[in-house]
Amino acid sequence: MTCPSSVSERYEILRKELEKKGIDIDDVRKKIEKFEVEVPSWVFGSFGGGRFSGYTPPGAARNIFEKLDDASLVNRLTGATPRVSIHVGWDDPDEAPFDEIQVESFKKVRDYASKFGLGIGAVSPTYFLEGTEFGSLSSNNPKTRQRLIEHTLVSAEIATKYATGLLALWFPDGSLYPGQVNMREAERNLRSSLEEIYRRTPRSVRMLIEYKLFEPGTYHTVVSDYCVASDLARHLGERAGVLVDLGHHAHGVNVEHIIAHLIENGMPGGIHFNSRYVADDDHAIEPNMQIFRIFHELVTGGVIGNEDSRRNWAYMIDQCSPLENRIQAILHSVDSLMISYAKALIVDEEALRRYQMKNEVILANRVLVDAFLTDVRPLVQMARMNKRLPIDPVNAYVKSGYQEKIERERK
Repeated sequence: MTCPSSVSERYEILRKELEKKGIDIDDVRKKIEKFEVEVPSWVFGSFGGGRFSGYTPPGAARNIFEKLDDASLVNRLTGATPRVSIHVGWDDPDEAPFDEIQVESFKKVRDYASKFGLGIGAVSPTYFLEGTEFGSLSSNNPKTRQRLIEHTLVSAEIATKYATGLLALWFPDGSLYPGQVNMREAERNLRSSLEEIYRRTPRSVRMLIEYKLFEPGTYHTVVSDYCVASDLARHLGERAGVLVDLGHHAHGVNVEHIIAHLIENGMPGGIHFNSRYVADDDHAIEPNMQIFRIFHELVTGGVIGNEDSRRNWAYMIDQCSPLENRIQAILHSVDSLMISYAKALIVDEEALRRYQMKNEVILANRVLVDAFLTDVRPLVQMARMNKRLPIDPVNAYVKSGYQEKIERERK
């Protein structure tokens, strides 16, 4: 078991190592202390259960209020998750029919969250409901498109009144077979629908357009990659950007290059963090090499850790794991992100640049590898100690008795 004195000792050892690179460990620690990421409401609920089963882990939240109960505990244990992303169709407190969802109902959600010091973050319209089997905003049916446009405008009003003004848009639009749809027409319909939404929303509303390689359209998806999402965002205007979900790519795709490209071209952005062991984003995050490289691009690209939040990208977790304890999984994800962020902050940038300019291929690579292999857990743990938080949030949860409590109460 890690104790405070052990953390302090290892922190001082790490300080001496980083001083050799000209890195001030206390400056890095302060940035870690300020790190924030949104957690998704759906990870706490009954949605999900894996691709081929209906299994839901015991104690799953049964409504938005129980989801917020769980989210508040995650924030108390990590100090890094003060906002919760919501899905309008899943999180309506009145559980009204899709077309009868009322904006003012979400005041109850905002007010309940505020009791725990939480806010509502990104708001997602729920497009993949009954009636969208053949497309939502790209549908050939104008009535379907208009129905989903109005739903998006309701979501935008919720985002404006009770959240941060951010809409996260993912469309389950595509086709299963060649010839099923006219791909150009589908994109044209989607673009036209988004134009109307953009025109009818206030300037305080920002939109991030998510893309996905496939599913549910196994032959093609209308927004299949970052190029399509970027084109749509540029077409709409400065309030639109691209949402990069780490699980929505083919295996082996250089996601950090995509992120670097978006930053370099000034595209507003956001990230859905997860690990991609299957063809989507079900799994909790680990502090692996790719997550570290992604954070390195975010750090050097200047879109994380800025005092002016308008310069930062939006950071969210999107996972809904099939078998594991979901609260443990989300705590593990937050811990992994903080570790990965810390590793990115201790890269010897001067040495890296020097080797890059001399075309020293392996030496440049070893600078990144050296940072990745450095044990930064004492740094992250010291940041938690300074905020009077548990050193290990997952272990603290296991010992809290909260899991046993919700299993009793939510049978």
